[in-house]
Amino acid sequence: MSVRNGGRSKNWLLPFCGVAAVLVIWELAVSTGLIRSIFLPAPSAVAKAFFDNTSFLVTSAGVTLRDVAIGYFVGTLVGISLGVLISHYRWLELSISPILLLLSPIPIVTFVPLFIIWFGLNLLPVFCCASIAALFPSLMSTISGVRNVDEQLIEVAQNFGASDRQTLKMVVLPAAMPQIANGMRLSIQLCFLITPVAEMIMGDIGMGGLIWRSADLARTEMVVVGQLTLGVMGLALYKGFDVVEAKWLLPWKRIST
Repeated sequence: MSVRNGGRSKNWLLPFCGVAAVLVIWELAVSTGLIRSIFLPAPSAVAKAFFDNTSFLVTSAGVTLRDVAIGYFVGTLVGISLGVLISHYRWLELSISPILLLLSPIPIVTFVPLFIIWFGLNLLPVFCCASIAALFPSLMSTISGVRNVDEQLIEVAQNFGASDRQTLKMVVLPAAMPQIANGMRLSIQLCFLITPVAEMIMGDIGMGGLIWRSADLARTEMVVVGQLTLGVMGLALYKGFDVVEAKWLLPWKRIST
């Protein structure tokens, strides 16, 4: 029992010591002039900037979370639906595959200027980039997952009189869900990475806009605050998806483990 408790204490003590050591070295390097604060502000300056701008940070973080949520919902919904259709209809795959192969390697942020021309300087270009970022991982994982479903499972369902819709709902999607869930997880990561960049290009939206304006004013402490805030937001999103996956997407995985 004591060995187990000792192992648990190390699990939180070692990371804490590692972070504390980095902060101390960082603070000393800036305070002694080894690193100029204009290039990298001290942790104390970053903490002060955070507490002095909490309300503004909350507002900006809320905007970014909204952009990510809308883009993620639209992108994954379209990606999963299109993936199921492509897996079932060969003619659709032959029609769309060349377009997907052409579009998928293009960096998503390069679409922003085009979206600005189409929609103007508003939120739509950010939403569109976030949706595209979430679409491709969900689409590809759905296609792969549906195609890898055991044919015998489908045959058994059809032998018991299940319709195509019932087979899809009760057999195909549950069997493909592990791969679909992996694609949805990757979609969160990519969507969250792209959205602040699109906000930066737009210039005055969300956390990306906050970081860009702070850099333009040489307020490096606010740049670091924005980066750290994005890191915490991303971690919270990933952990939140773990809960959703265990509770709704793959509940049988939790039971088996």
